[in-house]
Amino acid sequence: MARHFQLKSAAALSRLGIDYQAALNDEQRAVALAPRGPLVVLAGAGSGKTRAITYRVARFLDTGIAPERILLLTFTNRAAKEMLRRVGELVGPQALQVMGGTFHHVGNALLKKHALAIGYGENFTILDREDARELMAAAVVDAKVNTVKARFPKADVLLDIASSAINQRMPARDVLLQRAPRFAHLADEIMGVCRAFVQKKASLNVMDFDDLLMNWAVLLEEGGKLADHIKGSFDAVLVDEYQDTNALQGTIVDLMAGPHKNLTVVGDDAQCIYGFRGAAVENIRGFPERWPGATMLPLQLNYRSTPEICGLANATLSRARQEFPTRLKALRPSGMLPALVPCRDVAVQAEFVVERILQLRDEGVGLDDIAVLYRAHRHVLELQVELTRRGIPFLVRSGLRFFEQAHIKDVLCHLKLLWNADDELSFRRTVKLHDGIGNATADALWGSFKVALARGKDAAGAARALVDDPCLDGTLGRRAKPGVDRYAGVLGRMAAHDIKNKPGEQIRVLLDGSYADYLRKAYPVADERVAEIEQLADYAAGFADTEAFLGELMLVQSFSAEEIVSAEDPDEKVTLSSVHQAKGLEWSRVFIVWATDGSFPSDLALKDDLGEDEERRLWYVAVTRAKDEVYVCHPLTSRLRDASMVLHKPSRFVTELPEPVAEPDGTTSGLFEPWVLELVAPEALPAADLPPTQQIARAPSDATASDDDEPGAARFRLDS
Repeated sequence: MARHFQLKSAAALSRLGIDYQAALNDEQRAVALAPRGPLVVLAGAGSGKTRAITYRVARFLDTGIAPERILLLTFTNRAAKEMLRRVGELVGPQALQVMGGTFHHVGNALLKKHALAIGYGENFTILDREDARELMAAAVVDAKVNTVKARFPKADVLLDIASSAINQRMPARDVLLQRAPRFAHLADEIMGVCRAFVQKKASLNVMDFDDLLMNWAVLLEEGGKLADHIKGSFDAVLVDEYQDTNALQGTIVDLMAGPHKNLTVVGDDAQCIYGFRGAAVENIRGFPERWPGATMLPLQLNYRSTPEICGLANATLSRARQEFPTRLKALRPSGMLPALVPCRDVAVQAEFVVERILQLRDEGVGLDDIAVLYRAHRHVLELQVELTRRGIPFLVRSGLRFFEQAHIKDVLCHLKLLWNADDELSFRRTVKLHDGIGNATADALWGSFKVALARGKDAAGAARALVDDPCLDGTLGRRAKPGVDRYAGVLGRMAAHDIKNKPGEQIRVLLDGSYADYLRKAYPVADERVAEIEQLADYAAGFADTEAFLGELMLVQSFSAEEIVSAEDPDEKVTLSSVHQAKGLEWSRVFIVWATDGSFPSDLALKDDLGEDEERRLWYVAVTRAKDEVYVCHPLTSRLRDASMVLHKPSRFVTELPEPVAEPDGTTSGLFEPWVLELVAPEALPAADLPPTQQIARAPSDATASDDDEPGAARFRLDS
């Protein structure tokens, strides 16, 4: 019998003793050992791209590139540190000399060396968001803008315009018309403020985060010996998550790699989901054109998900516009089909998610291995209430918990003040939302407000009395009086007899009044906040009166979920996250909620010509976060402000795919397994040694279905 002997190719030999053959699969090894030059790595979800990048950096060191001449650009410093830690395990301490970090981190390091060339001192400081906000507000004063007369945008909106102009490499006036057309009539004044902001930063020797990139690009684009020196400092440039780079970052990457052309970019145009932040998918799609002769290598072997989950992801991608079509190939054994779960309404959707989580926990799945993903923060209002009520600890990755957000607290404080006129904190918070009213004015107003209360007036009446209170004339001044008048007006309308005890209607009156205008003036993306308040109004409409609504919320806000469901680990919590915030993460079980047309995909996103394309990519990212099971939940109905019912269609990302097929043996084939929820009275449930909240059962797929059930559907029982 012949003996086999394997010969390693010259490319696979390592002077540092790295065994590329054993450590990497064929796709990863092709990336690590690819010749120097322009290379785009098309990395599908869960394909081990971090490992491939790590070994490519090690390969550069292995073939003689000095560590300090390698530049690794990422979107988080944590990602860079993890990659370089892994490189260190392969090559030793020299990995510490690799220049690695975020674009801003590297830009800051380079500018510290060359600040004088752009008119800055080497001791320049960096503004955080709060500092930048204060400086922009000062620039408004310097520009001598009459903000009261013009209803001028707040500093956050101005910062968003200035930032987008820099990162998208567009004129600020064009950005204004694109992102905040409601302020188009103030274009000249806004441009003047932006110029004043730039001048103030230069005079104070400070930069914001956008300046770190813009000035880096300026140094490179001006040419000359300094530009050549900076570009010549590196012999290899690598970029992770390249599909998320914006126009400015794309320019920097191309310029830095220009002399040596040894550029490796790793990304996936199917995962470009940050267009609203300025991410330019054209950077990766146009790479072969900008870099003729570039090598393209795929990473498609998926280590994360089951074949069923990969199948759903691939079906989604087949409907998407991709410059570089990819198809995930699962390496794991087969598992459960993704579950398609229609729910009667949002309340039932929340009940299902919570009861299934409890069941999964009983089956041994840790809470920290479960995630609920959604398109918008407002989609988990009811779920947050239900999780808290049922004692399940959770972590919100997409920001603050729903009821902790500033605009939600603003709305609730109006209701609390109308219910309890002695609530000084609610008074101060709500009155200061109006122009011209700061802390000093609020102090004086509160004193007069208390006097009016002592005379028997309610909150709305006391607010109206403030308008005509002569003792406040000197304190209020010209700017504050219109604000007090608007404040009194909105409280009066909210306290009107026909809606006095209807919290949903009261919230809508506030939103239809001055508060929506305030949001659009104060926030760059106001429409999402308006939608969240509308969702809050819908939720409030389900309560008998304002007292019941506020009482429920006070319990939710003060309740400690950890006291009921004890976790194995103190940090063990279910994760609630927007899909945008979940990118790059993974969980064993994933619930995707509000999978309806208009919600996911978002109606707002669909207004853009390319919106559906990006929404489909977002759906793909959501599905591929799951390792073992995916539950796609879609409420069938919800109620409008007039209490009428609206029907919801399942997301087009579901309906565009082939429908499940019931097989003769009772199983289901296709991309989804349909689930049917049954409301079961407690006494009808099977006896079990479970707490009442966990008396649930998923019927086997061959269970007898009712006439309305889909053949082959799984049934899930909800405790009534």
